[in-house]
Amino acid sequence: MARAFYLKLALHNVQRNGKTYLPYIMATGIISGVYLLICGLLFSDGLSNRPSGATAKAIFAVGLVMFTVFAFFFMVYINNYITGRRKKEFGLYGILGLEKRHVIRVLVWENLTTLAAGVAAGILFALVFGRLLFMILMKLIHAAAGSVFRIDSLAYLLTIGLFISVFIMTSLLNGGKVRLSSPIQLLGSERRGEKDSALKIPLTAIGLAALGAAYYFAWTIEESSTALGAFFLLAILVIIATNILFASGSIVVLKALRACKNLYYKPGNFIAIGGMFQRMRQNAKSLATICILSTMLVVTVSGTLALYLGQEEMLRDLFPCDVKISVDGSLDRQTLLDFGRGLAALAEKRNVKICKCDESEAYGGPEPAFEDAYGIVYQGGLISFNAEGRQEDCLAFVRDTDALAGQALPEGAYTVAQSIFEAREESYGIYGGLLFLGAFFGLLFLAVTVLIIYFKQVSEGYEDKEQFAILQKVGMDDRMVKSTINRQVLWVFFIPLGMTLAHMVFASRIMARMLQVFNLYDWGLVLRCIGGVCVLFALLYLTVYKLTAKVYYGIVRR
Repeated sequence: MARAFYLKLALHNVQRNGKTYLPYIMATGIISGVYLLICGLLFSDGLSNRPSGATAKAIFAVGLVMFTVFAFFFMVYINNYITGRRKKEFGLYGILGLEKRHVIRVLVWENLTTLAAGVAAGILFALVFGRLLFMILMKLIHAAAGSVFRIDSLAYLLTIGLFISVFIMTSLLNGGKVRLSSPIQLLGSERRGEKDSALKIPLTAIGLAALGAAYYFAWTIEESSTALGAFFLLAILVIIATNILFASGSIVVLKALRACKNLYYKPGNFIAIGGMFQRMRQNAKSLATICILSTMLVVTVSGTLALYLGQEEMLRDLFPCDVKISVDGSLDRQTLLDFGRGLAALAEKRNVKICKCDESEAYGGPEPAFEDAYGIVYQGGLISFNAEGRQEDCLAFVRDTDALAGQALPEGAYTVAQSIFEAREESYGIYGGLLFLGAFFGLLFLAVTVLIIYFKQVSEGYEDKEQFAILQKVGMDDRMVKSTINRQVLWVFFIPLGMTLAHMVFASRIMARMLQVFNLYDWGLVLRCIGGVCVLFALLYLTVYKLTAKVYYGIVRR
């Protein structure tokens, strides 16, 4: 009977707090669905059977570990964010006579029902869109059609196991919050703002110095290997600096504006700046989190996109000629020419055309070079040429050269054939898998970012509803009140976006250096990818603002 009561109360709370729990369930569905798809692709037989699929699966194996860590901590963070906004409600339960253990039971049932609903929605999402996403992946890695996507039972077990871990951790944290607080403390928690500390100015100076140092090194590092090693250290420094500047720097700036009497003592500015103090004190952490997640999204998606789009340039840098065959340098000219005729005949059989390399000194060396009638260049122990035809035909041709060499050349005279076609197959498996995984990570960061933005708008709506009524009572008309709150909301909402774009300006340089490790030297391509992703994200950010602003104004005007 008691269990039914707690479950009924939990379901009632979920229904009553639909504006909070429905987006949370949707975000849980997206994260669990994406996680299930990554697991499904990792264990998919359809991917294993493709030549480039093995490489893509290795990428997914590494990505799965990273995604597990990110998903776990993001889910815990979002849960703490939600429960932190409900402390007043928990305190009210205590005033009404519910013991702490009763409140904890209600929270456990709420947590269980919302997570279960979200995971169920995620499984449905994976089943509906899994085949489509698998086809997109096969296109990205240039694998032949015909593979069938099926989610292995182990993928379901891993997904459910992850969210059981999330349930246990969040239930323990929620219970700890209730046990360590009294009802009076919980009721007054929303009223307690952060007190200004004398350390605000020193902390702001430290934050600016840390951010300036990170920007300086990100822009001035020249060596690609150094850039790759320093990137994560600089990213941590930027994260720390961003949190400090949002928490302390914003208050210092507002105090400076308040000290400017000509600016501050104007009707609109007086109320707007005064209200911004409270907003920044309450929302500094969430705004910093939005900025960091947004930066992670842009870096991840633009970096993997640049690698995918620039792989042909990287391959051409590694292979000035399409095919390079290593043979014994002591072979006589006639033997080499006979082998060349065999290559030409084999190419014709495979619908491939042999031609001379555009790069005349692609494989230069001290030995004199000579060329046959087909455009094949012989130089010492190297045979080089280009091959025109379909990727599949060229691959088959290169692989058949082993058998031809065994027949046309003396034993041990043939070493190995290297071609851009085999490298391309491997490359699309790597960078196609990375782009696909990067899009999944971007979706994870986006889901959490949108969720935080939504919760921030809803919570501020309820707070501003009281402020709206107070301002009207002291004589301000609706137009002036709306204008004042609009300015506050716009400033608070777009500060993270502006900070994200600033981070990306300086990150572009070190990203370009890092990508040189992969032989991608086209900084213009990197900039275009970053710019395109930034524009797309900004448009999406504006869309989220407009959608959540409707919810916000609906609460304020009610």
